[in-house]
Amino acid sequence: WGEAGQNPSYHAPAVYRLCRDYMKKKAGQYGSSASEGDDLEAEWDKVIMTSYRALWSVQCPSTGLVPNWAKIWEEGDVLKATGGFSGSGTPGQEFGAEAARTMWRVALDYLLFPDAGEARSFLDPVVAHLETKERWTGNWWDNWIDYLNVDPSCIVNQVFGGWSWNWFVAGPTWSSLVCPVDSVQAGRQQQLIDAAGQRLVHQGISDYYGGSWLAISTITLNGDITNAARRIGLVDSD
Repeated sequence: WGEAGQNPSYHAPAVYRLCRDYMKKKAGQYGSSASEGDDLEAEWDKVIMTSYRALWSVQCPSTGLVPNWAKIWEEGDVLKATGGFSGSGTPGQEFGAEAARTMWRVALDYLLFPDAGEARSFLDPVVAHLETKERWTGNWWDNWIDYLNVDPSCIVNQVFGGWSWNWFVAGPTWSSLVCPVDSVQAGRQQQLIDAAGQRLVHQGISDYYGGSWLAISTITLNGDITNAARRIGLVDSD
């Protein structure tokens, strides 16, 4: 969107790492030179880190939430961000259908590149926030509190209504739970994954967008993406 603003969910660090590694491995077969992958490795790393800097600049530290859209600019060595822009008609400062995708993009980075580290840092406040929205009741069908906190000091000023029953918001948001974080104990985090999975498993696919995220978040939470990554050697099998 030029200099007008950008959508945080368009940043895809896992995909950039895949492209980087593919170029390094296949440059001799498909590159303009056998060294092309090595020559461009630092540039790919720059794209990855710049993406995370952009994501951190729009993220609310206290809630982990990000907006659908934001204006981001560089101030010295720091990226700054504000609201006031939308490129698709969705409320720019809402944590909604577009913003939620950001959580899955970063969760995928953890699943495919668990040693990289940036994903854990980004997802920690998200998981900590979700932990406060699950009732501990064991009644998995209706145990998610249907609102998320909005910090008035942050860019996000509203949350998509009924978020935990809209799979294009809930699915990618719950996908963040697959990343172990320091702020939530492992056993409790598994309870959250189970709670999310139990709600998703009872749903049917009835439309394109919500149905797509129902499927994507299911294979994220149940380990299928991790298993696929292991089978092709992207991550260790242990």
